[in-house]
Amino acid sequence: MVIPRPRLSELKAQPPLLIIFSPTPDHRCYQMQVEQLESIRLAMQDCRLTVAEIFEQGQGRIGQTELPAEGCARFREKFRICPGQFKVFLVGSDSEVHLVSEDCISWQELLMRVDNAAKTFTPSL
Repeated sequence: MVIPRPRLSELKAQPPLLIIFSPTPDHRCYQMQVEQLESIRLAMQDCRLTVAEIFEQGQGRIGQTELPAEGCARFREKFRICPGQFKVFLVGSDSEVHLVSEDCISWQELLMRVDNAAKTFTPSL
């Protein structure tokens, strides 16, 4: 299966960015993903991983910044997220999508992908 890797150069966030789309904060996969992330909080800080939580209704957040419902709707549209769908994207500092999953991802997989994304990024001078 080929994972599409669209350029997201207009997305301005602290790289890398883990985007979690969930119907609600109570969704089972979302809860499992948050538990995985809690177990690696320090490692996430070391690699400057920012987490965006995008819900179908209500506010979401990008890092510590609240994202209004309209912003969540725009993210869901941009990433073509269907109603009721749980999906995770890892966007690297090169603005490329390095991981797409419709399931909760393990902390080991996440940190490996973040590390690999960092190695492939060569900033233009």
